Amino acid sequence: MGARVAAHCANHGLDVTLLDQTRALAENGVKAARQGRPAAFFLPEMAERIQTGSFDDGAAALGRADWVLEAIVEDLAAKRTLLDRIAPRLGSHTLLTTNTSGLPVREVGAELPAEVQPRWLGTHFFNPPRYMRLVEIIPGPATDAKAARWLSTELERLLGKGVVEARDTPNFIANRIGLFALMNTLRLMERNELSVEEVDALTGPILGWPKSATFRTLDMIGLDTLLQVIRNTHEHLPEDESRDLFRAPAYIEEMVQRRWLGDKTGQGFYKREGDQILAIDVKTLRYHPRTKVRLPFDDITAAVKKSPFVARAVRELITYCERRLGEITDDPAAIDRAMQWGYNWKHGPFALRELVQQGRIPQPRLGHRRRGNNSCSVLELSEGVGCLELHQRNHVIGAETVTLVREALEGGMEEDFDAWVLTSSGEHFSYGADLAYLLALIQNQEWDEVEEAVRQFQAMTSAVKRSRRPVVAAPAGMALGGGCELMLHSARVVAHAELYAGLVEAGVGLIPAGGGTKEMALRCDPKTAFETIGLAKVSTSAAEARGLRLLRGGDMAVANRDRVVEAARLAARQMAYAGYEPPAEAHLTAPGPSVESTLRLAAFLMREAEQITEHEQKIAGHIIRVLCAGGAPAGAQVPESRLLELEREAFLSLCGEAKTQERLAYRLKTGKALRN
Repeated sequence: MGARVAAHCANHGLDVTLLDQTRALAENGVKAARQGRPAAFFLPEMAERIQTGSFDDGAAALGRADWVLEAIVEDLAAKRTLLDRIAPRLGSHTLLTTNTSGLPVREVGAELPAEVQPRWLGTHFFNPPRYMRLVEIIPGPATDAKAARWLSTELERLLGKGVVEARDTPNFIANRIGLFALMNTLRLMERNELSVEEVDALTGPILGWPKSATFRTLDMIGLDTLLQVIRNTHEHLPEDESRDLFRAPAYIEEMVQRRWLGDKTGQGFYKREGDQILAIDVKTLRYHPRTKVRLPFDDITAAVKKSPFVARAVRELITYCERRLGEITDDPAAIDRAMQWGYNWKHGPFALRELVQQGRIPQPRLGHRRRGNNSCSVLELSEGVGCLELHQRNHVIGAETVTLVREALEGGMEEDFDAWVLTSSGEHFSYGADLAYLLALIQNQEWDEVEEAVRQFQAMTSAVKRSRRPVVAAPAGMALGGGCELMLHSARVVAHAELYAGLVEAGVGLIPAGGGTKEMALRCDPKTAFETIGLAKVSTSAAEARGLRLLRGGDMAVANRDRVVEAARLAARQMAYAGYEPPAEAHLTAPGPSVESTLRLAAFLMREAEQITEHEQKIAGHIIRVLCAGGAPAGAQVPESRLLELEREAFLSLCGEAKTQERLAYRLKTGKALRN
């Protein structure tokens, strides 16, 4: 855990030293973080930013550090022993924290010197720290409030964390509420005589909880870990009115005895046999083929009305949280944020109460809404900056979005704002163009409509690039296909550090035809562009997106997702103030026949080695034709308009291919790529 926290600090440019019993152990920790999955580093080479050492030779690092984080085993005596060794070496300004998921912070630091106590507090990073947003901060008995505020601010600003202050009570906030929700689910499961599969169907996305729901999550955590947490919670919560709930059911005790611990032992509540997934019957502890459960409702409000299990689970969760106010925190919003950031719940318990009672949760807007449709809105931010906010269903870009973006940027509202921010209200920026609409046109052989749709999409991205007011894209999450093309055409990009961007059209048998192929031809060499597009590469971070040339030198990455839009607004305002002028039409210097031949040979060799299919070789040929300006002689100056024309030709040609149509249909049906 310590190495992964160090990796996350290194990702964001902090000077980091990782200390362990020996330097070799510290180096092994960095190596494990570099090789582990999910990836701890934005880029593998970022591991080189971490200095290593032993506790004995790390005095200099301890003395100059602004913050020292102890993150060893969850053992009170071991933590106290280590703190006793390092406390005398700390600088007079250094904050010292213990990373713990449940040990009392006051007891861990009870023997620290008096001069260190004001700079002592607890931090609970959720694992894996790169991807889990929550950090709970737990002040000690003598913690200086200014020190706690400083650390909270730095964690939010530099590491992108969502920080919640918790009181020094067992399991703090998130795990206290999360464990109650789990144990109450197990109790209600027994009362309602539900199966493992039925409970997972009822406690997943229908409640706004992760797809792993209850029992798939427990398999990932490990039943031995769960049993330890249950026992510790029961022991340390003598005054909790629901204390008797924190006892493991007999079937969990028995599964731990049998070493059916979940993923780590190959079987738990679920196990795989060949291609089949089996689920356990908790009454008999026998496995059976997993049953697919179909629910008669598709949202939380309907589930509360129609399912006694869901109704009681939600009601009793809310009641438990209400009773914890004044104990674990005074702030209901802190409980909501802890569960959203730490457990990936869509709604915290108190927001869920609002949803059940009112049928909706008020959604804060970035700014005043000026106009819009079902897919896109024009918002007014401050200081003369407008916002094009995508809120399209399933994160796809359809005709409504294309129309409104063009109208806003090409004259309809151009004079109303000095600059624009382009962002999304959802979890992801955009998955790209509406493939269902495209496939319907193809199946009806409405080829004129297909060509017109491509022209309109190109016109939209061109409007973004040619806008007389700077357009700053603020993407986060997925920015794929047409979403990536919108990003590429913006005057600047201010992205969340966790950006998963890519031109992925080859995966559905097409090429980027919203100007994406053209933009890659203009900004990098043909080989790099060919590999990025042809292999449908998707960045695993904003840092990798820069390496793929999807981000440029002036583009920025922001650690905290909540600050992305504001950072984009400031960048847009600054560009407008400096006297922004849109770029003139660019010209590609044609690489010539020799480069085109080299790329086609590479595609041929990949096909001969069976690395790509025959159809993928055909797609590659279309990509190469655009990147090489349609066979123009070497050195010829080819305008953007010609490259867009070549994109359209290639796109339409591929739409007519049966294998492309198969890929489109398969992606829409399964969400996966078909290699045909």
